[in-house]
Amino acid sequence: MNKTSDGLLAGVLGAALFLVFLFAVNAGPIISLLIGGAGFGAGMLLFSRKKPEVIAQEVDLKTSISDGQKKLVEIQKFQKLIKKPMVVAKIKEICEVIEKILEDLEKDPQDLKAARQFLDYYLDSTIKILNRYVELSAQNINDDSIKASLMKVENMLQTIKDAFEKKLAQLLTNDVMDLDTELSLLDQSINMDGLRK
Repeated sequence: MNKTSDGLLAGVLGAALFLVFLFAVNAGPIISLLIGGAGFGAGMLLFSRKKPEVIAQEVDLKTSISDGQKKLVEIQKFQKLIKKPMVVAKIKEICEVIEKILEDLEKDPQDLKAARQFLDYYLDSTIKILNRYVELSAQNINDDSIKASLMKVENMLQTIKDAFEKKLAQLLTNDVMDLDTELSLLDQSINMDGLRK
């Protein structure tokens, strides 16, 4: 069954319920329409080829990527709030790695589990750190402890970038392993079928 036939069957169920409740039960057009709509929705779930857990995984993936993109936009905004070119450049590099990780998740949803901590913890921590950096640097107070804190954040940005790049490499390594497995299976099939020259 394809999506068109799934929708057609659900539509037939919804229409049948509408007609039954409108004419046989005399429920009135509004109630009949509501019941027909509910029937259509139930039919889409009933006749859908996707299992509920697959649908839940797809929703989880879309939500996670959407949340990640919102956090990325939030991090990008710091580039306009910070005056130090070196810090702005480092934030830009971090954002480029985040974009690549989100692109990888769209291409390979299986990587979501491995990227969960990155999306839920690391991005949030980066936002918090940059937010505090902006707040402290806006104070314009010549205090050694504030200068030291700002310097720690500036040094930490390289560590954050390196960690994000390492996470991206881990996610891409899974793709390389999948490719190696496919190549190995194809090679075995060629040998078994006697197709090698």
